[in-house]
Amino acid sequence: MRGWILAGTAVLGLVTAVSLYLLYQSAASSQITGSDQAKAYALAEGYLTEVERADYYYGRRAYTVLSGEDQNGEAAYVWIEQQAEANEDEEDDAENSAEDWEPRVVVRTQDEGISREEAEEIASRELEIQEWKQVRLGMIGDTPVYEMVYIDTDNRYSFYYLSFDDGSYIRHYQLRQDR
Repeated sequence: MRGWILAGTAVLGLVTAVSLYLLYQSAASSQITGSDQAKAYALAEGYLTEVERADYYYGRRAYTVLSGEDQNGEAAYVWIEQQAEANEDEEDDAENSAEDWEPRVVVRTQDEGISREEAEEIASRELEIQEWKQVRLGMIGDTPVYEMVYIDTDNRYSFYYLSFDDGSYIRHYQLRQDR
């Protein structure tokens, strides 16, 4: 009897592990596909001539943020909106509109805004940061932003947003971590 319980537990653990792996792969592949599509779109439309890096940002709308070189040889960023997935109820409309859908695109040369280092300096002056987790470009509404994720001195997981254009404060969220 004990052998059956151990075998059943092992099979259940294996099924759970495989299911979690497949779920992760599914989520990661859609992000990679979106990134590849954004790169191809930016190059085909002439926003960039070379792509050096692609990052994914998910706020109210999802964006792929590309950094590279524009047609004038200047370092540039391109924010390309990702098409939202349709609900089952909207599936028929989504098939028709997917072909007509054009992503929202924002292009800025890198010297039009503050650098990542400047954003970190501003945040460090204003906040009590214990540990940086991530700094990346994103979009809130029509405003390109830096999203800064960090752990503060009260051990809270925190999100701080500054305008890419001038480093002005946009918003701030803090989440308490369970201990």
